[in-house]
Amino acid sequence: MKKLLLFLLLVICCHGMVNAQNAEPLYYQGIVDSLYSEILHETRHFYIYEPQSTRQLEMAETEHPVLYLLDANSQFALTSQIVKNLSFDAIPSMLIVSILNTNRTRDLTPTHVPSDPSGFNLSQSGGGDMFLDFIEKELIPYIDQNYSTTPYRTFIGHSLGGLLSGYALATRPHLFNNVISLDPTSTWDDELMYRSLKETGDKGGLAGKGYVLAVADPEPTGDKIIDSLLTTFRIPNDKMAGYLDQVEGLDFQFKNYPKGNHTDMVIPGTYDGLKFLFSWYADLNQQMIDAADPFISKDLSDEELIARIEEIHRQMSDHFGYQVLPKEDMINSLGYWSLQAGSMSRSKLLFEMNIANYPESANVYDSMGDYYLAADQPQEAARFFREALKRDENPGTRAKLEQIENKGSNE
Repeated sequence: MKKLLLFLLLVICCHGMVNAQNAEPLYYQGIVDSLYSEILHETRHFYIYEPQSTRQLEMAETEHPVLYLLDANSQFALTSQIVKNLSFDAIPSMLIVSILNTNRTRDLTPTHVPSDPSGFNLSQSGGGDMFLDFIEKELIPYIDQNYSTTPYRTFIGHSLGGLLSGYALATRPHLFNNVISLDPTSTWDDELMYRSLKETGDKGGLAGKGYVLAVADPEPTGDKIIDSLLTTFRIPNDKMAGYLDQVEGLDFQFKNYPKGNHTDMVIPGTYDGLKFLFSWYADLNQQMIDAADPFISKDLSDEELIARIEEIHRQMSDHFGYQVLPKEDMINSLGYWSLQAGSMSRSKLLFEMNIANYPESANVYDSMGDYYLAADQPQEAARFFREALKRDENPGTRAKLEQIENKGSNE
């Protein structure tokens, strides 16, 4: 029985046919959206996860990089949680667009394969290029028009989705900055994925991109048939890894999960892949935290702190390809950290930076009001609480303002 189950997992690995069209995710955080595709001649639905503030106050609306994700039925819940947990300092906050399946075999296979010894019906395979046309010409423009996005994009796919994501990197490298292929069906059509990546890589088309190839590599079972299948799957992955590791200008990682299977490697593969692709972001964030730390950088002057934060964000802007401001929630947290540590001038400086960068945010004025409360300047605190309430009638801010006003009237 155990060998039979492993064999079934291997078959799924090859074809990625698991689908649950009518099932809702166990965890859902976001909205459902849809559009009618003139290319596919059908309505396509997708889940949207929008980054959320950890505070109850309204923060400024900002534009976010976008993560495009296949297999929303099975992948959206876990991926949104991973992104949410990592996005405080390890990766940027990202909008997630996760596409629900209609005809998975058609959409996620780049070429038509008429038959297969496993018995799967592949008669409609080969619609991958049309599906990528839908993503490029209809879905991405729709998302950019209706949500707050930047042109920095990441693409993640698992199994057949891993095949399509690798194929997209090879054939449309302009479309995504980063790609993660999770246990892809790399045997498809005489190793099409490897051949396509090699053709593009040989021409220099992968330079400047980030790519993670993450695979499960179960231990040998002792069964000749199953172990032969394992070897069959391993060969194209090893070939791709060996080639891509030598491609100049490609930020590449090959991640092998020796004790993982096709399903359970998705979580660590996604987590590790995102951390690798955005390791530069985490490094720069840590530099900023250290610069603002009232204990580590106690000898840093206010002018030096501002210069350091500005330099860090110049480097971030170079990576993203557009101007990046210091994150409101990050600066806010550092401001409160300094306030609690008794570094009043540094706290004020950080809160002032947020006001300058995000003047429409209620949060930044509420935080400055808290600073003035701590500085025993209640009238200044009240002025900033009123500014916050103009933008968001928040009960917490209102209570702080009323306490100041009531105390003043009793004196």
